[in-house]
Amino acid sequence: MFSWFINNLLWTAGIYVVLALVVLMGFSFFIYPKLFWILIPLFVFCFYFFRNPERTCVNCEDPLLIVSPADGRVLKIEEIGDQYKISIFLSVSDVHVNWIPTAGKIDSITYRPGKFLVAYHPKSSENNERNSVVISTPSGQTMEVRQIAGLIARRICCWISIGQDVKRGDKFGMIRFGSRIEILVKRDAFDVYLQEGQYVYGGQTIIGKWR
Repeated sequence: MFSWFINNLLWTAGIYVVLALVVLMGFSFFIYPKLFWILIPLFVFCFYFFRNPERTCVNCEDPLLIVSPADGRVLKIEEIGDQYKISIFLSVSDVHVNWIPTAGKIDSITYRPGKFLVAYHPKSSENNERNSVVISTPSGQTMEVRQIAGLIARRICCWISIGQDVKRGDKFGMIRFGSRIEILVKRDAFDVYLQEGQYVYGGQTIIGKWR
Protein backbone atom coordinates (compact mmCIF):
# COMPACT_ATOMS: atom_id res chain seq x y z
CA MET A 1 0.00 0.00 0.00
CA PHE A 2 2.79 2.42 0.94
CA SER A 3 4.65 1.72 -2.32
CA TRP A 4 1.44 2.49 -4.24
CA PHE A 5 1.37 5.97 -2.66
CA ILE A 6 5.04 6.53 -3.50
CA ASN A 7 4.54 5.51 -7.13
CA ASN A 8 1.28 7.39 -7.68
CA LEU A 9 1.68 10.61 -5.72
CA LEU A 10 4.24 13.15 -6.84
CA TRP A 11 6.01 13.56 -3.50
CA THR A 12 8.43 16.28 -4.57
CA ALA A 13 5.69 18.66 -5.65
CA GLY A 14 2.46 17.40 -4.10
CA ILE A 15 3.13 15.86 -0.72
CA TYR A 16 3.16 19.15 1.21
CA VAL A 17 -0.15 20.25 -0.27
CA VAL A 18 -1.78 16.90 0.46
CA LEU A 19 -0.34 16.67 3.98
CA ALA A 20 -1.48 20.21 4.78
CA LEU A 21 -5.00 19.26 3.74
CA VAL A 22 -4.88 16.08 5.84
CA VAL A 23 -3.84 18.07 8.93
CA LEU A 24 -6.50 20.71 8.30
CA MET A 25 -9.13 18.01 7.80
CA GLY A 26 -8.07 16.36 11.06
CA PHE A 27 -8.49 19.56 13.05
CA SER A 28 -11.73 20.52 11.33
CA PHE A 29 -13.28 17.10 12.01
CA PHE A 30 -13.22 17.83 15.75
CA ILE A 31 -13.54 21.62 15.74
CA TYR A 32 -15.73 22.47 12.74
CA PRO A 33 -17.19 19.34 11.07
CA LYS A 34 -18.82 21.32 8.25
CA LEU A 35 -15.40 22.42 7.04
CA PHE A 36 -14.24 18.78 7.08
CA TRP A 37 -16.88 17.80 4.54
CA ILE A 38 -16.05 20.82 2.39
CA LEU A 39 -12.37 19.84 2.35
CA ILE A 40 -12.96 16.25 1.20
CA PRO A 41 -13.59 17.18 -2.49
CA LEU A 42 -10.53 19.48 -2.40
CA PHE A 43 -8.40 16.63 -1.03
CA VAL A 44 -9.61 14.26 -3.75
CA PHE A 45 -8.92 16.88 -6.44
CA CYS A 46 -5.38 17.56 -5.18
CA PHE A 47 -4.55 13.87 -4.94
CA TYR A 48 -5.88 13.37 -8.46
CA PHE A 49 -3.98 16.40 -9.79
CA PHE A 50 -0.64 15.32 -8.31
CA ARG A 51 -0.89 11.76 -9.64
CA ASN A 52 2.39 10.41 -10.92
CA PRO A 53 1.85 7.59 -13.44
CA GLU A 54 4.67 5.41 -14.71
CA ARG A 55 4.83 5.49 -18.49
CA THR A 56 6.48 3.15 -21.00
CA CYS A 57 6.78 3.96 -24.68
CA VAL A 58 5.93 0.86 -26.68
CA ASN A 59 7.70 0.38 -30.03
CA CYS A 60 10.36 2.88 -28.95
CA GLU A 61 13.42 0.72 -29.56
CA ASP A 62 14.67 3.26 -32.11
CA PRO A 63 16.69 5.92 -30.19
CA LEU A 64 15.79 8.50 -32.85
CA LEU A 65 12.12 8.47 -31.84
CA ILE A 66 10.90 11.37 -29.70
CA VAL A 67 8.11 11.20 -27.12
CA SER A 68 5.70 13.84 -25.91
CA PRO A 69 6.90 15.88 -22.92
CA ALA A 70 3.37 16.12 -21.48
CA ASP A 71 -0.21 14.93 -21.52
CA GLY A 72 -2.54 17.24 -23.41
CA ARG A 73 -4.03 18.42 -26.67
CA VAL A 74 -1.82 19.58 -29.56
CA LEU A 75 -2.85 23.20 -30.10
CA LYS A 76 -0.56 24.15 -32.95
CA ILE A 77 2.27 22.88 -35.13
CA GLU A 78 3.96 25.95 -36.57
CA GLU A 79 6.87 26.60 -38.90
CA ILE A 80 8.77 29.57 -37.49
CA GLY A 81 11.91 30.37 -39.44
CA ASP A 82 13.97 27.19 -39.59
CA GLN A 83 12.13 25.62 -36.63
CA TYR A 84 9.00 23.69 -35.80
CA LYS A 85 7.13 24.90 -32.74
CA ILE A 86 4.75 22.32 -31.28
CA SER A 87 2.36 23.63 -28.61
CA ILE A 88 0.53 21.30 -26.21
CA PHE A 89 -2.22 22.52 -23.87
CA LEU A 90 -2.65 20.79 -20.50
CA SER A 91 -6.09 21.15 -18.93
CA VAL A 92 -6.60 20.99 -15.17
CA SER A 93 -7.63 17.33 -15.47
CA ASP A 94 -4.47 16.23 -17.31
CA VAL A 95 -1.40 14.71 -15.66
CA HIS A 96 0.99 17.63 -15.09
CA VAL A 97 4.27 15.74 -14.83
CA ASN A 98 6.72 16.62 -17.63
CA TRP A 99 8.89 14.04 -19.43
CA ILE A 100 12.18 14.31 -21.32
CA PRO A 101 11.39 13.86 -25.07
CA THR A 102 14.84 12.75 -26.24
CA ALA A 103 18.05 11.46 -24.69
CA GLY A 104 20.95 13.88 -24.33
CA LYS A 105 22.56 16.42 -22.03
CA ILE A 106 20.99 19.54 -20.53
CA ASP A 107 22.69 22.51 -22.21
CA SER A 108 20.79 25.30 -20.50
CA ILE A 109 17.84 26.09 -18.23
CA THR A 110 16.41 29.60 -18.45
CA TYR A 111 13.60 30.88 -16.24
CA ARG A 112 11.73 34.01 -17.31
CA PRO A 113 9.06 35.77 -15.21
CA GLY A 114 5.95 36.92 -17.04
CA LYS A 115 2.19 37.16 -17.13
CA PHE A 116 -0.41 34.48 -16.40
CA LEU A 117 -2.66 34.53 -19.46
CA VAL A 118 -4.90 31.56 -20.23
CA ALA A 119 -2.47 28.88 -21.44
CA TYR A 120 -4.28 28.22 -24.74
CA HIS A 121 -4.08 31.93 -25.68
CA PRO A 122 -1.54 32.45 -28.52
CA LYS A 123 0.19 35.30 -26.66
CA SER A 124 0.81 33.09 -23.61
CA SER A 125 3.69 31.53 -25.54
CA GLU A 126 5.72 34.75 -25.42
CA ASN A 127 4.19 36.71 -22.53
CA ASN A 128 3.63 34.14 -19.78
CA GLU A 129 6.06 33.02 -17.11
CA ARG A 130 8.11 30.15 -18.48
CA ASN A 131 11.08 27.86 -18.02
CA SER A 132 13.10 26.84 -21.09
CA VAL A 133 15.18 23.66 -21.12
CA VAL A 134 17.60 23.02 -24.01
CA ILE A 135 18.69 19.41 -24.63
CA SER A 136 21.72 18.52 -26.76
CA THR A 137 21.63 15.03 -28.27
CA PRO A 138 24.66 12.74 -28.81
CA SER A 139 24.35 13.34 -32.58
CA GLY A 140 24.65 17.11 -32.12
CA GLN A 141 20.99 18.10 -32.50
CA THR A 142 19.28 20.45 -30.04
CA MET A 143 15.73 20.64 -28.76
CA GLU A 144 14.13 23.31 -26.58
CA VAL A 145 11.29 22.36 -24.23
CA ARG A 146 9.34 25.24 -22.70
CA GLN A 147 7.26 24.88 -19.55
CA ILE A 148 4.73 27.73 -19.65
CA ALA A 149 2.52 28.80 -16.75
CA GLY A 150 -1.17 29.56 -17.30
CA LEU A 151 -4.00 31.47 -15.66
CA ILE A 152 -4.35 28.87 -12.90
CA ALA A 153 -0.92 27.23 -13.11
CA ARG A 154 1.42 29.61 -11.31
CA ARG A 155 4.17 27.30 -10.19
CA ILE A 156 6.71 25.74 -12.54
CA CYS A 157 8.83 22.94 -11.09
CA CYS A 158 12.05 21.78 -12.77
CA TRP A 159 14.16 19.05 -11.13
CA ILE A 160 17.08 18.79 -13.54
CA SER A 161 20.34 20.76 -13.72
CA ILE A 162 22.67 22.06 -16.44
CA GLY A 163 25.14 19.42 -17.62
CA GLN A 164 22.96 16.53 -16.46
CA ASP A 165 22.64 13.48 -18.73
CA VAL A 166 19.00 12.57 -19.33
CA LYS A 167 17.20 9.63 -20.92
CA ARG A 168 14.10 9.74 -23.06
CA GLY A 169 11.10 9.32 -20.77
CA ASP A 170 12.78 10.68 -17.62
CA LYS A 171 10.55 12.92 -15.50
CA PHE A 172 12.01 16.40 -15.25
CA GLY A 173 9.33 18.65 -13.76
CA MET A 174 5.71 19.71 -13.60
CA ILE A 175 3.47 22.76 -13.94
CA ARG A 176 0.71 23.10 -11.39
CA PHE A 177 -2.96 23.45 -12.34
CA GLY A 178 -3.39 23.86 -16.11
CA SER A 179 -0.63 25.00 -18.41
CA ARG A 180 1.15 24.79 -21.76
CA ILE A 181 4.32 23.11 -22.98
CA GLU A 182 6.16 23.77 -26.23
CA ILE A 183 8.87 22.05 -28.24
CA LEU A 184 11.16 23.95 -30.61
CA VAL A 185 13.34 21.97 -32.99
CA LYS A 186 15.08 22.51 -36.34
CA ARG A 187 12.84 21.51 -39.25
CA ASP A 188 15.66 19.99 -41.29
CA ALA A 189 16.49 17.61 -38.43
CA PHE A 190 13.03 16.44 -37.41
CA ASP A 191 10.01 14.62 -38.87
CA VAL A 192 6.69 15.43 -37.17
CA TYR A 193 4.36 12.51 -36.38
CA LEU A 194 1.55 14.66 -34.98
CA GLN A 195 -1.60 16.48 -36.05
CA GLU A 196 -3.21 19.55 -34.52
CA GLY A 197 -6.03 18.55 -32.19
CA GLN A 198 -4.45 15.18 -31.38
CA TYR A 199 -4.33 14.10 -27.73
CA VAL A 200 -0.90 12.95 -26.55
CA TYR A 201 0.44 11.17 -23.47
CA GLY A 202 3.68 12.33 -21.88
CA GLY A 203 6.55 9.85 -22.02
CA GLN A 204 4.48 7.55 -24.23
CA THR A 205 3.13 9.10 -27.45
CA ILE A 206 5.68 9.27 -30.27
CA ILE A 207 5.60 12.84 -31.63
CA GLY A 208 8.43 12.68 -34.15
CA LYS A 209 11.79 11.32 -35.15
CA TRP A 210 15.28 12.69 -35.68
CA ARG A 211 16.47 12.46 -39.27
